[in-house]
Amino acid sequence: MAEDADHHTGADPGDAEFGGYAESMAELETILASLENDDVNIDTLASKVERASLLIAHCEGRLRATELSLTSILAQHDPTTTVEEDF
Repeated sequence: MAEDADHHTGADPGDAEFGGYAESMAELETILASLENDDVNIDTLASKVERASLLIAHCEGRLRATELSLTSILAQHDPTTTVEEDF
């Protein structure tokens, strides 16, 4: 039942670690910029790539959840409405 409460409020347990979509994307951009730098610290390279991978998965999850939510909302108003998969 707790999952339903989180779904209705828009809360995501991952938000505590990753923040919202915009925050995650901003962090990804920061990581990308640091990786594009010629002076990449080899000691932190693996951890940055791992963090980027986790952030990408988090963002993908947020997009899927938003798509499902929008589909549900639209279906309430027009049962023939579907959202085409662009992913």
